[in-house]
Amino acid sequence: MSCFTHSCSNNTSQNRPRGNHSEGLKRPIKVAFLLQDFTVGGISEWVYTSCLELHKTEPGLFDFHFICTHGWEIRPKFLRVGTPVFLGRQGKAPNWVVWRRVKNYLQRLAPDIIQFSNLEQYRDICFQVRPPVIIERKAGMRTIRQCDSHGVDGVICQNRKVMDAIDVDPHRKFLVYHGVDIDYMRSVPPNRLGFSRDDFIVGQISRIGRGQNQRLLIDAVVALRKQYPHVKMVLVGGVTKQPGSIDILPELREYARPLGDNAVFTGDIEDPFPYLAGFAVATCTGTRDLGEGAPRKLIEPMALGIPCVTTDGGATNEVVDDGVDGFVIEDNNVGQMVARLEQLMLDKPLYHAFSIRAQRKVERMFNIEVQAQKLKQIFLTLLADARQDSQRSSRAARSGFWFVGRGRQTIAV
Repeated sequence: MSCFTHSCSNNTSQNRPRGNHSEGLKRPIKVAFLLQDFTVGGISEWVYTSCLELHKTEPGLFDFHFICTHGWEIRPKFLRVGTPVFLGRQGKAPNWVVWRRVKNYLQRLAPDIIQFSNLEQYRDICFQVRPPVIIERKAGMRTIRQCDSHGVDGVICQNRKVMDAIDVDPHRKFLVYHGVDIDYMRSVPPNRLGFSRDDFIVGQISRIGRGQNQRLLIDAVVALRKQYPHVKMVLVGGVTKQPGSIDILPELREYARPLGDNAVFTGDIEDPFPYLAGFAVATCTGTRDLGEGAPRKLIEPMALGIPCVTTDGGATNEVVDDGVDGFVIEDNNVGQMVARLEQLMLDKPLYHAFSIRAQRKVERMFNIEVQAQKLKQIFLTLLADARQDSQRSSRAARSGFWFVGRGRQTIAV
């Protein structure tokens, strides 16, 4: 069975190269990730967890570089797995000087693979640098409109909904979900932030932003506490430090003032897992307009057997199967959120069943060992394709022909 997933209707990989694609490739393979920031957010965490797993399981195979242009703070953990660098302007949006700096940096670096996300400027720089392999990574549905993917060698999709929606050669798009280190997460002792074992903590780990709609969570907890005073709320997360970011955390704290000491806002935390381990139920409240991918804020608690209640935006239903291992509610529906949280609080057999099924789903679909191996095979397969194209191009040039594109055509000159 293939180590990665294609968008073909029969989901087979019979048309892809097989075998040991690393044979004949120079080591280490230099991979550059081009992203707006490496702090808060799902894509940066996907990059880090994937690279950490490959760093542990494939020592010496890859040399990772993390290049950001907007967020001037980079989490120190990226130093453990590669070389991070900020090439933007602190407190200011990138301009043409920054884009030229990025291009020059990449030309000197000479990576074998560049993976970028979200911005057409990144794609255009990749086309100028011309590494052997260019990969775009797309997360939520809103990323489909942000950048035209034609001309790249591969598109890595965070969920099937995005993969089915993009207009790219089926053999050049791949599904790689978020992956979590299940054993590590289950070893983390809970930090309940002073709340008792009898308290029912409803929480969320998320970037703070208007599209995340954390007011829905606050409203639901306020309503529940009228009948169940042991319900508490914990919101873990902060705002990315990059130009244009608006810190609405003070606004949310003010909105939650009726909860008093029964609500905790931790702010940005590099290691949120002890707080997550203290949750009774985790939530995702993102709006449909936000278009969540298959978010970590659901996968991580499910790995710990914590049932989730999520809104129906984006691809959240690829993570939570409504009524099977959690609940999916309508966008911004406070009544449904309250009802589902109450149901999980009162129905212990249902809670236990959801807990077991959630853990099994993560083991089956979102294990970092499986997802990182998918990424490795994509890298090696596309590099092998590029090497074959280069060899065909050289032969064509010696024969008086000019080879164009990735195995597409040969033109007489």
